[in-house]
Amino acid sequence: MVDQAAVAALPPAIRDKGTLVVTMSQSSPPLHFMAADGTTTIGVDPDIALALGQVLGLKTTIASGPFDGIIPGIQAGKYDAAISQMSPSTVRMKVLDFVDYYQSGSGIGVLPGNPEKLGVDSLCGKRVGVLKGSFQDLKRLPDLSAKCVAAGKPAITAMTYADMQAPSLALTAHRIDAVYVDGPTLGYEVKQTGQMETVAETNVSPVSIGYKKGADLAPAIQQALKSLEKSGVYQQILDKWGVGSGAITDFAFDKAQ
Repeated sequence: MVDQAAVAALPPAIRDKGTLVVTMSQSSPPLHFMAADGTTTIGVDPDIALALGQVLGLKTTIASGPFDGIIPGIQAGKYDAAISQMSPSTVRMKVLDFVDYYQSGSGIGVLPGNPEKLGVDSLCGKRVGVLKGSFQDLKRLPDLSAKCVAAGKPAITAMTYADMQAPSLALTAHRIDAVYVDGPTLGYEVKQTGQMETVAETNVSPVSIGYKKGADLAPAIQQALKSLEKSGVYQQILDKWGVGSGAITDFAFDKAQ
């Protein structure tokens, strides 16, 4: 159902255009991934994007692609917003503003039984798979590796991959020692394949809807999310994909100060 208060809060350019182009990656089930037809992106984030469009009275277009193409695409005006489990880091807030919509952590996955007895504090000198351009790739793993070096231990070797299938296969083939990805993505992979297990989920924090800095989308997005929460649709979407525990109630506006 359209929320007129949310519509009224939209920037005139988007309200007059009548469409909302939302981008996300395709690599992280159940959050956002390719359906069996090979063309449709499904998951939590597409469902959130479509529900937001309905509340805002806009036609929503999902434009999915590589994670590391999201910010350049928004800067170039190809996309209005990103709904892709993006953390509002200091670096990202230099070019984007954000509204929180969910929370998750980073999950460490290992072979069943954890034969090497790995955990968040025992990855020094190990080969760890991450998704290219993800927060684990750009922030979490480099920070862990820096701690290793500061303690006189070997650095962590980061192995980057375009989608979750590749590091999962690399782990089972013993080409890497662990994977470090979004917790919900890891949980889904564990459930689907049975080829790994989760040994830790760390740094649980909000993830956000990102859009071009200064685009003034926060009031409309916040109102739309509150509307979806009140109607129950927000929780229904998360529960549908088995990630209901990540629901939040404070749809905060994040921007660099």
